[in-house]
Amino acid sequence: MSAVLRLENLSVSLTRGRGNVAILDELNLSVNRGEMLALVGESGSGKTIAALSVMRLLPKGAKVSGGIWLRDENILRRDEAGMRKLRGRDLGMVFQNPLAALNPSRTVSLQIEEAWRVHNGGSSKAARARALELLGEVGIPNPASRLDDYPHQFSGGMRQRVMIAMSLACSPKLLIADEPTTGLDPLVARQIMALIARLRREHDMGVLFVTHDLSVVEEHADAIHVLYAGRSVEWGKASAFFGHPRHPYSEALLGSVARVGQARLQNIPGNLPEPESRPPGCRFAPRCDYRQPDCEVLLPPPDSNGGTAAACLFPLPVNSRPDIFAIVEKGPPISRKPQLEITHLAVNYAAGGGLFSRGKKFKALQEITLTLGQGECLGVVGESGSGKSTLGRAVLQMIGYDGNIALDGKEFSKLGRAEKRVQRRRIQVVFQDPRESLNPRMRIKDIIAEPIRMVGASGLAPIKQLVANLLGRVGLNPEIGELLPGDVSGGQAQRIAIARALAAEPEIIVLDEPTSALDVSTQAMLLNLLKDLAIEGGLSYILISHDFAVVSYMADRIVVLKAGQVVEVNDSGAIITAPQNDYTKALVDAAPQLRASNRDYRLPQQNVTGSAI
Repeated sequence: MSAVLRLENLSVSLTRGRGNVAILDELNLSVNRGEMLALVGESGSGKTIAALSVMRLLPKGAKVSGGIWLRDENILRRDEAGMRKLRGRDLGMVFQNPLAALNPSRTVSLQIEEAWRVHNGGSSKAARARALELLGEVGIPNPASRLDDYPHQFSGGMRQRVMIAMSLACSPKLLIADEPTTGLDPLVARQIMALIARLRREHDMGVLFVTHDLSVVEEHADAIHVLYAGRSVEWGKASAFFGHPRHPYSEALLGSVARVGQARLQNIPGNLPEPESRPPGCRFAPRCDYRQPDCEVLLPPPDSNGGTAAACLFPLPVNSRPDIFAIVEKGPPISRKPQLEITHLAVNYAAGGGLFSRGKKFKALQEITLTLGQGECLGVVGESGSGKSTLGRAVLQMIGYDGNIALDGKEFSKLGRAEKRVQRRRIQVVFQDPRESLNPRMRIKDIIAEPIRMVGASGLAPIKQLVANLLGRVGLNPEIGELLPGDVSGGQAQRIAIARALAAEPEIIVLDEPTSALDVSTQAMLLNLLKDLAIEGGLSYILISHDFAVVSYMADRIVVLKAGQVVEVNDSGAIITAPQNDYTKALVDAAPQLRASNRDYRLPQQNVTGSAI
């Protein structure tokens, strides 16, 4: 196969403060025609910077050296006018958030037509015909009737298909997909990945796939390249990587991935080093269980004796079966006292009819009857639009509803305003995107202190100590309280959101997709943290998620929603291994999970209420 893309000693530095800081160091990789190469690593490893370097869309002031070869041309030598001729025609890119990438004031047809006409000219009639052809090619139902719709009129999965249609308008030689399935439910994510796989085969197109989801990589990628703190640590065939990882960081990443039936995840200790303070030797050495004195001072050369190449002084044996892949299975379910009781719950939204007219009612939830036991985690799964988040909002008393929701036998609908306010404080929430739920103008210590004051704490000294204790409880240094939300990482921001929820001393926490946008190591840390908090404090959770592996890891029972109705509810083990409803089976089958590292590694059962291993 011939290479569509070659990166040769690519180094990138960005402006920080008064100087430039190295982000990528001497990256070498190639993507062949018809091949998908996955670029993986924790947040901050340099994945997106590498992708933006290929598109030449780096921030102003960035310094780039080395070579970016698109077939036989080093495109670093092109000026901006020359790059505009390549983008769209030879290079296509699918961004993580299609709603932010699409123009909300223009129809999808006009946006696809523009991408095509810039490079091909032609009449508006021909451009519209091409837009119709592309919408059909990416699987938009009834494409002729959707040409003149706006982005907000499409679901998340459909918007991602529109983005793919735009990127394919001129049949590019290379498609860069930057986290294209993050936040999508498993059925839609599977459709998107199947679509990309089909299009790359049909168009003989190379794909550079940037992601943190290793289970998707195993299912779809031909090759893999692992970055850590701006340097390559392992690369080669994906099948060899998942069968026998050579670098300790790769092993640690795989151990962090939630797998169906698992009772404990492996944490990677410490944090990714900041670009300004990266160690001189192996950058993973401070977090590595296998480190030797030489690792901290010597830059490791690549070892190519296995199925992949690994930049490690002491690479793992090719035929090793590391314990980090072992699954400690959950023990049998235990009976629990009902704490939250939901009876005949129904939620209706106004649908259509314009802003000021009443329109028809849309039934978001219908006849939902569920219980949440004390100390239990109830997982809620289903497609986008199934009513998962609506159920969470109803439990939080954020929206109106019919039916009854009772906490310890007290129905919210029968409580007075003051008593209802007291009861509501017992149920807190952690949202999917902490940056949208944290006030960007408040210091972290004040964000956490606010609910403490609301529940009645008084005096500055006690509150200061309580804030420090809460930050320590979620694994953060109290000094972080002086920062603003914009100054911390995504994983730190989510831990802050958990600390804020704990500040009100709740008994139940609603977790609305709390880890979907996080890399696997941060996700493992947060899931273990939430599990430990439940064990230590008897917390109950309602976990809303599209990730079956995460739900099976956290949940004691799982409820499956479809079109606002419960189609199945059972113990998590029974739902995963023997689903009774066809829709549940489809969701389980569509959920990606690690397979190569999941074979024949079983340890004895552990009681889910026991101590952490």
